[in-house]
Formats: sequence, structure tokens, C-alpha cells
Amino acid sequence: MGFALFIIVCIGREAERGFPFYIWAMPAVRISTRLVFLAFGYALKIPIDSRGWIQGKNERKTWDEYHSTELLVDLVWSFGAIICQRRAEAVEEIPVEYIHEVKKAIPHFRILNCDLHNPKNWGRHGGKIVLLDYGIDEKVSRMY
Repeated sequence: MGFALFIIVCIGREAERGFPFYIWAMPAVRISTRLVFLAFGYALKIPIDSRGWIQGKNERKTWDEYHSTELLVDLVWSFGAIICQRRAEAVEEIPVEYIHEVKKAIPHFRILNCDLHNPKNWGRHGGKIVLLDYGIDEKVSRMY
């Protein structure tokens, strides 16, 4: 339901601008375990393997429990392991204090094989640096 709603909304918004079929030409980026479509201010993450499925489910759980910390990019909706988030601007580097703050606030990120040091997992949204990829946990980290 959520995925179909996203397509309808996007087609409707683009049709108003005279581009009714732009939805079919959305850029997609393969990021390890998921395809990520970037369009209309959103990032749509679709799992392509079992790790991606688990990460999608984990992102929903993490958002539900920790969104009030304001350390995570907004999760707009999910359907199964398909995730739709607000799109954020890329950042070049992450100050160590952000990593410490996230690990302090969200206990399941206190693992050895955690990719919080990778700037590609972070972005700037609403004037704040936020975590974009928050589906990792101990189980997923052992799958790499």
C-alpha cells in the first residue's frame, strides 16, 4: 500500500509540471544490500538480499523507538522492509562526537563492526547532521 501510494503521489506531482512519466526514470543507486531511489525529496530503499531485508525491518524498529532523539533522518513510511525516508544533503566528514552521541543514545549501535564512521551513512537535513542508514545491529554486522 505504501509503495503504491508513493508512486501515485510522485506521478501526480510530476504530472502537474508536465512530466507524467518521470517516475520511471528515477535514478537508483545500489548501496550494498539495497537499491536506493532518490526523487522528489525522498529516498526509497528497496532490499535486494536478506541483509537488506533485515536492515529495512531494523530501520523501522529503530525509528519507532528512537526518533525522538532527532539523530535519525525522518522515516516517512515503511512497507515490509521497504523504507521511504526524507532525502538529506551529503556530508564530507562526521565529527567523532556525533558518533559517540548516537552510540550513547541508541544501544544497539555499540558494536565493533559498526559503519557509523562512514560519512555516506550521514547527511544534513533541517540544518542538523542525521544518520541515514540506521538498520545495522549485531546480527547484521556479523553478516558482512
